[in-house]
Amino acid sequence: MLGCNRGRNVAGNSTEVPAALSADVRITEEPYYAQDIMNEKMDILIAYLEQSTGLKIDYVPAINYAHSHELLLSGKVDLLWAGSLGASKVLDANDKAQPIATEVKSFINVLLVDRKLIKNVKNTLASERPLQVLKGRHVVFGSNYSGSSFLTPLIEMKNQGVDINDLKGCMHEPKHGHRAMFIADNDKQDFAFVPGSEGNPLKFVPDQARSEVMVGWVSEIKRNYFIIASPQSILHSNNILKIQDALLALDQSSSAHEEILNQLGVTGFELPNPETDLDNLNEITRFSAVLGDATRCKKNEKE
Repeated sequence: MLGCNRGRNVAGNSTEVPAALSADVRITEEPYYAQDIMNEKMDILIAYLEQSTGLKIDYVPAINYAHSHELLLSGKVDLLWAGSLGASKVLDANDKAQPIATEVKSFINVLLVDRKLIKNVKNTLASERPLQVLKGRHVVFGSNYSGSSFLTPLIEMKNQGVDINDLKGCMHEPKHGHRAMFIADNDKQDFAFVPGSEGNPLKFVPDQARSEVMVGWVSEIKRNYFIIASPQSILHSNNILKIQDALLALDQSSSAHEEILNQLGVTGFELPNPETDLDNLNEITRFSAVLGDATRCKKNEKE
């Protein structure tokens, strides 16, 4: 099984898995969406994995991001579906946890712009450092626990010479669709970061907002999701290997698999690359440590 080993080991306090389990494998996910949406997603994933592996698999909902990480590191679940920031935090906390699969690159960061502003900012957006357009503006990010819609946008901004303190104001809105509505419905925000895919940058923009916003910039294609096995599960890895094989077998050339992948929001899975993925996660770890746990975004709207 191929994973990304971290350079340091800061093992957290672990608790043993209860002796009597009703499931062969337990999985949790960072709470990106409303619980009913996550339940539907996990029902689809688990149905596929159970059919492919013959294992009994249970989904354990997490209260928040930190809780999902604790469930994995303590051995209360075997697998965690995490974004890049969560994967970075978990692997930094205990390098015996192992990514067993990662999504095929298809994720992009998307900067939405209020259509009324486009005439004033189109030259900057067409320049070599388009995110300079954010200086002195109001920006909506995702949750401050989100790698896809807060931390990686900040890293993209940094790479183009923009710091969060260069903004006029910013705020957090965890729900992707709501961020688009913030700039579509009123004049209190100028830009918003949302996740998207190579084939559909507006996948999280509600239909009613699409006439009011435009795509101002998109990042290079990257990966965001990792499936991570707990340190305890790695010691008894036969079931984990079955799960890994089933994930890697999901292939868009199969219409049934394509439907599953669409429901999961990925284009496929592949083995983690121990070099490039490790470098990316280390960059996220370092940047997150500098930023600190407390966000510097306030609900700072236009006067």
